Amino acid sequence: MSQSLGTSEEPFDYANLVGYYTHVDEPRHADAICLLQHWQACVAESGDFLIGRDIPARPIAKLLHSIVVYEPLPGDGDLRVRLAGDNTRRLFHVDLKGTLLSQQFSGKDFTHHLAASFEVIRTKWPMAIDSSLRRGHVEELHSETLLLPATAPDRKAGWLIVGMFFFG
Repeated sequence: MSQSLGTSEEPFDYANLVGYYTHVDEPRHADAICLLQHWQACVAESGDFLIGRDIPARPIAKLLHSIVVYEPLPGDGDLRVRLAGDNTRRLFHVDLKGTLLSQQFSGKDFTHHLAASFEVIRTKWPMAIDSSLRRGHVEELHSETLLLPATAPDRKAGWLIVGMFFFG
């Protein structure tokens, strides 16, 4: 099964928003690939990726600590964290559950994350983003974020699954 995410009908220019975010055609991190394969299998079998049926699930149990589940707020101006894995608590030094995307990011970072999130929810197409934070010529943090469209437990709305995976 190919890992390629393809492209949505309306491409998004990430480089103009935030310099260190790069849209990639397919994930390269092993855990992101595993999560994408699980998502693809669920969508192929059931037509969607349903919160509560397809996640949490045994095939991706080892990845749950790196996953955040977002619910869009009315008006599409923000998203609320419904569930957040333990890695996010260690990374941000706070439990993200219940927080808003606008509380996690500001300025261009918020604009970028909000636009990418709603593009994935709207198109129902996965997106992989590579991020490299450098100080001079030294890479301090290299990560890959996989955004996946999901269906809310009540099957009435689109939600978002975000996997954050770190290299090195």
